[in-house]
This record gives sequence, structure tokens and C-alpha cells, in this order.
Amino acid sequence: MKKFAGTVVAMMVALIGMAGIAQTATAAGPPPPVAKNGNPVKAFATGVAVPTQIAFKGKTAFIAGGAEGKVKGGLYYVSPGSAKAKRVPGTPPIAFGVTWHKGQLYANFATSIRVFSGWTGKRFKKARTLVSLSPKRFTNFSGLEFGPNGRLYTGIGLQFDAKAGNKAYANSVVSIDPESGKIKTVSTGLRQPWMMTFVPGVSSPFVSVLGQDTPKNTEAPDLIVKATPGADFGFPRCNWSNFKTCKKKGFKQPVLALGPADPSPSPMGITAKGRKLFVALFNGMTAKTGPVGPEIIATNVNGSKISDFVTGFVAPTLLAHYQGGYLYMGDLTATVWRVKV
Repeated sequence: MKKFAGTVVAMMVALIGMAGIAQTATAAGPPPPVAKNGNPVKAFATGVAVPTQIAFKGKTAFIAGGAEGKVKGGLYYVSPGSAKAKRVPGTPPIAFGVTWHKGQLYANFATSIRVFSGWTGKRFKKARTLVSLSPKRFTNFSGLEFGPNGRLYTGIGLQFDAKAGNKAYANSVVSIDPESGKIKTVSTGLRQPWMMTFVPGVSSPFVSVLGQDTPKNTEAPDLIVKATPGADFGFPRCNWSNFKTCKKKGFKQPVLALGPADPSPSPMGITAKGRKLFVALFNGMTAKTGPVGPEIIATNVNGSKISDFVTGFVAPTLLAHYQGGYLYMGDLTATVWRVKV
């Protein structure tokens, strides 16, 4: 599995390349994965083929879903007491990120971020565009999270696999004023920052970053970084295939390097419970006994004590979100699972 090299479309093609597994598993009813804490993993919602991020308004869930070709995506909602996701009326057919903040839903539709309010249970009464950039000059936004400073944080999608992008805000994590839409660069030198999470008491987000593919898929690790203001993580001059060289050049060191391996672990969703991090790995780690497969790993803010937490997914895993005592996880069986943690 390549680490989503290329444009937004190429990234989604890479994801949907695994969708045959998802469709087969869905038709048969996928078996649940297994959590290491012994608690049962149960299906929470179905119907989003490529679930990337989830947010909650009370007991109503909103799910962002990628799309490509015949596979439908967009912004979905799951009503209390229901397990079937439905499209939010009047929204675009592709979404990468979603978060709820101060009575409003913020959703990322690739090159634009919209703000919704006045949820009726079936639709939103109001919507406004916070920011919209030209596809000719911009790739896409990725996961959305609000920081303790009240600004909206997101990553910028990949343009080139092994060289710096030349489009707006390329290879960076940015923050956005939630009223004016003004964008400020936070950290740079990140090949493809994907999803992010905030830990209580920490002002900077922890971000999953997909590593360089070429010239060899096994050459560069995937990363988890803490995107501090002004930090430069080195890409493309440094891809962390050689830690000694990257540190000598003065680049900001990642919290955790995953791999290199073939297939790459490919960290996607990332979430926090206290100072513990949970990371969804599209392909999973490779143990001494062989590949583990798609999974959720647990670690801490120092990147130590890595352990398998949920394994046994029958399709690649993308979504990870902690809320209200439960860890929510989404995979390419079009299922969002949850387990008590």
C-alpha cells in the first residue's frame, strides 16, 4: 500500500483500491475486531465507505467520508438510536474532516471548509463558507481539530511524493481563525499531515504524517509529530530515514517514527484519552511473527510504550476518535466501531 502519493484524487484511488475487501466484508457482515482490554467491540454505524473523521453533537454523530469513482462519500449523520448513516442534505459528495465546536459543525470539503448551525435532526438551517481556495493553487485540507487557543487546526494535503509542493501552504499544518477564515502557518516540512488531536494541557496538536514512498517504499518511516509553532520537520530535505543526519541539520524531531516497512503502517486517525494516544494504522505494524494487519495502536505523548490495542480488522482502518468513554474506529467495511476504554 503506497502512502497516498499524489493529488487528492490519487490519494482516494489508493484508498479505494482496497474497497473490494470492504464491499465483500459488508455484504457478509464483517466480524468485529478484538480489543486487548477485553471489552467487546460493537458496530456503531454503517454506510460511510471511507470514514475519515467523526464528531458529536450530543448523541448525534457526524461522519466525514472520502469518495472516488462509484464509491460515494460526503458528510453524513447518524441519529440517536440508529446505526445507518445518512447524507446531510445540500452538502458536497466528498469530505475529509469534521469537528463540532461551540454549537457549530465545521466540515472540510477538500478545498473549502464550511460552518453549519441550527441542526434540526435531519438538516442544518444555516451554513457559511469559512474558507475556500482555488484547486489550481491549493491541494486540500485534511483533518480538523480546535486548539485550546480557539483556532481551527488542519493539515495540507500532498502535492508531490518526494519534493516540496509549490501550492499554497504546502507541506504544513495551519491554524484558521473560526470567524474571519484567516490562515496562519504553524509547522512546516511535513510530507502529508493527515489527522490531528489535542492532549489536555498541551497547546500544540499531535499529527499523523504519511512518509515518503519513493525511491523505495521501505526507505522513509511514517511519523507522529507535535506540531509546535515555527517547527520545521525537514521534508523534503529530511525524510527521517536517517535520524542522525536530520537531527544534525536541526530539524524538529518527531514524537514517533513508524516503520519503515513494506507495507508501511500508514497512520491515519489519531485521538487522545488523557495523555494516551490511539492511532489508526491503515496497514498495521509488523511483528516478529509477521504483519499484524490493520489496527489501532496505543502509545503516549512521548511515543514510548507502543502496543496493539484493537486488532482483527478485515479491512484497512482510517478513523480513530475518543469520546465519552468510548473509542470510535472506522474501516473500509463502511463500518464505524466502538469499544469502551
